[in-house]
Amino acid sequence: MERIGVVLDFFNFQNAVSRAEIEVNFQELLYYLGDLEEGRKLVDAYAYFNLNYTTENTERLLIEDIEASGFLIKRKINYSKEEEEYNFYETEIIIDILKFVSDLKIDILVFGSTNTIFYPLLKTLRDRGVRVELISIENFENEKLKGIVQGVISINEFINSNTKEIEKIDYELEKEEL
Repeated sequence: MERIGVVLDFFNFQNAVSRAEIEVNFQELLYYLGDLEEGRKLVDAYAYFNLNYTTENTERLLIEDIEASGFLIKRKINYSKEEEEYNFYETEIIIDILKFVSDLKIDILVFGSTNTIFYPLLKTLRDRGVRVELISIENFENEKLKGIVQGVISINEFINSNTKEIEKIDYELEKEEL
């Protein structure tokens, strides 16, 4: 059984999802990623939110929805321009992931971001024997990150397979009603 950890750089990931004009059910995504029948056990999932003190409250409902879908929420609140400019947010994610992978003995890290600042982290994890998979959004992939990972999970394929499954269930329900 492979132990899976999921990390989303949420606003970065959501920006690509929005531009692709698709909608992701995050709870279903976690079920899909941690499929026990496939020998994959979801250990933990984290969603990182980069906020500033003026947007913290406006994002509260979104954060609660993501948390309700099964993600542990990590907030980075920037109180100054300096904190935003010096990538403290990304540095905290990198440190957290290194601890998370080591402490929980993660075999596979599933990562959702298009930010190339994470390239050295993903390479380091791969060099240490952790399988790294990237959650990819068609036409918004980062080729540099795609080049270092060992697997790519297409959100578009996940959404299409989920839609077909829902249509199949709807069809079977309609058939029963007749």
